[in-house]
Amino acid sequence: MTSTYRIAVGLVVIISFLSVSVYAQSGGPEVNHFSADGISFDYPAGYLVTDESSAEAQQLILTQKGSSVQVLIVAKRGFIRRTELSGAMENFAEPLVKNVTIGVGQGKRTPVRTNIQTQVGPMEVEGLRLRASGGTRTGEVIWFRMHFRLMGLAFVRSDEDESVGSKLWQTIRSSLGVEAPVLAATTTGVEPSGGKIVGSVLNGKALTLPQPPYPAIARAAHVSGTVTVQVIIDEQGDVSSAHAVSGHPLLQAVSVAAARQAKFSPTLLDGEPVKVTGVITYNFVAQ
Repeated sequence: MTSTYRIAVGLVVIISFLSVSVYAQSGGPEVNHFSADGISFDYPAGYLVTDESSAEAQQLILTQKGSSVQVLIVAKRGFIRRTELSGAMENFAEPLVKNVTIGVGQGKRTPVRTNIQTQVGPMEVEGLRLRASGGTRTGEVIWFRMHFRLMGLAFVRSDEDESVGSKLWQTIRSSLGVEAPVLAATTTGVEPSGGKIVGSVLNGKALTLPQPPYPAIARAAHVSGTVTVQVIIDEQGDVSSAHAVSGHPLLQAVSVAAARQAKFSPTLLDGEPVKVTGVITYNFVAQ
């Protein structure tokens, strides 16, 4: 079956360190941290993180010079609901398994597949361990859905690098974080966000909605009108981000400050909490 994303060649051959963009290591001397586009994880110092992402999927490869250890992290962009999960997961996992099979068998042997279960953060996930008879390389592939995103992790190493590779594999799996998607609030529910101003007016959905004071300078200038503030509401129902998108400049700061104090009920999609974006409006009448 044709994959909807390009699988990294790094699972089959040694990656050229000069031909890809590299994230510089940061953090402490023993553990580094990676974070980009909603994906984050820790990894031991000494490894190189390369980004081969596309418009369809984030794709990150971790390697160490002089070592056979390679870890691939693939995160499908967009979100997948539970009703879409079965077919989407099969299409997503198949190319991962195929390429690890090639890397482990080195094009000469057909690896034996063994079902495995392992931990990724608090989740227990399923996958495969692959090892060719008489070979010296082992691969593991796991796939799962986390916060509406399809995730795939692949780990390939030789026998001599088993201990050092296992440390990397464990560190990534235990620290992997995926941000919940931001969806646009609509009059009937939520949907994927897009555009500068997205989502419906949220005033009527707020549990608490403090009103902004009328600034003295605006009152003296007889400034009036409506201020529109776009907000992002987190999984707990708190406003995590707010910025004015329209309205008189003298009225925007107090409106944004008031919007940050608003409180909403958590929004659930398929029983899972999601971030929601929409707008809060404030009307000021000249006095």
